[in-house]
Amino acid sequence: MHAELLAVGSELTSGQTPNTNVTYLARRLQELGIACLRQIALPDASAIIVEELRQALRRSPLVIVTGGLGPTVDDLTLEAIATATNRPLLLHPPVARRIRAFYHAHHRRLAQRALRQASVPSGAAALPNPLGTAPGLWLRLGTTVLVALPGVPREMRAILDGSVLPRLRRLQRTRPIVSRTIRTIGWVELQIQAALKQILIPPSVEIGLYPHLLMVDARFTVRGRPRRVAVRLLDRLEGALRRRLGHAVYGIDEQTLEGVIGQLLARRHATLAIAESCTGGLVADLITNVPGSSRYFLLGVIAYHNRMKEELLGVSPRLVARHGAVSEPVARAMAEGVRRGAKADYGLAITGIAGPTGGTVKKPVGLVDIGLSDGRRTLTRRCHFVGDRSAVKAQAAQAALDWLRRSLLRRHVTR
Repeated sequence: MHAELLAVGSELTSGQTPNTNVTYLARRLQELGIACLRQIALPDASAIIVEELRQALRRSPLVIVTGGLGPTVDDLTLEAIATATNRPLLLHPPVARRIRAFYHAHHRRLAQRALRQASVPSGAAALPNPLGTAPGLWLRLGTTVLVALPGVPREMRAILDGSVLPRLRRLQRTRPIVSRTIRTIGWVELQIQAALKQILIPPSVEIGLYPHLLMVDARFTVRGRPRRVAVRLLDRLEGALRRRLGHAVYGIDEQTLEGVIGQLLARRHATLAIAESCTGGLVADLITNVPGSSRYFLLGVIAYHNRMKEELLGVSPRLVARHGAVSEPVARAMAEGVRRGAKADYGLAITGIAGPTGGTVKKPVGLVDIGLSDGRRTLTRRCHFVGDRSAVKAQAAQAALDWLRRSLLRRHVTR
């Protein structure tokens, strides 16, 4: 079985909203051994949606549409499905009852237009939406299956995981595709590629390298083998790559750098405080994206102005005057100041020039100084990053967190 994904929404075709739904869909389908052959974004235009639906249904045994199932005038997917499949829309009373109950539970007045979401094409099964009002749809058309899901990512994922994937598992009888992603930081793509060449990798294993700023993901994919056999092979390949890359490997699959740091801090019963200047709170935002981060994260300070560095973090005005705000001495003082102020085990600080202005010959755009303190010693690290403002900030955050991770692995601040 293979699939096509159609994402409906002018906000997607205009670039205003990233199309995250197809990424999630393709990954979950691959786990079932269903290859995604096409991903198409469509505007809110009925004629275009109808035509693309008809073509996709002729080509593929599985077509999944996201978006356009809501109650507003630009939600056109239901009508487009009815036209493309020659099936009239019929009121589905159980869905209508659920919509009324949803509005009542949220103390909202029911708009009559909301009930248009209770109309489904003849012969389609309505898939319950535990987080919203628009149901998903499952429609068998001979040997083809058409699935429609809401465009709101959390609603789409809830219906996909709860209703669609179980149905697809019953239909899909081929052996699954099994993948594993080895997540690295600090090594460039060519270095990872050289390390892979030193490993005995069977020709049947597909390898993909996916770089993003300071990080590179290496993905192994095994097709057409029983899951247990594939998992044993992936275990061997992961171990071989870890032996060559060492601490450059920070996790696998869905693990994040900040999530791994959180596990290390919690395991050591250690606490963290962060002082940021050029990153503007990005590091603290990443840390607090991890559920349960309140166990180890105590304080985040965005000391953008020099006066705030002095008043909130205790940085000496003479230090700033002599070395400048972007300097290793100031990064050191910021890390010590925030650790001391929060009474934390670790203090992490970043100061730099994100650009595009503010650079000089001696201190160009992309210069970042990082400080890390554990009470016994405080070290600094100077980095030079390239890219636009957001890229410099992201790389600075990644570098700072990776340094903290490596120090946690060694149980003390280390270079």
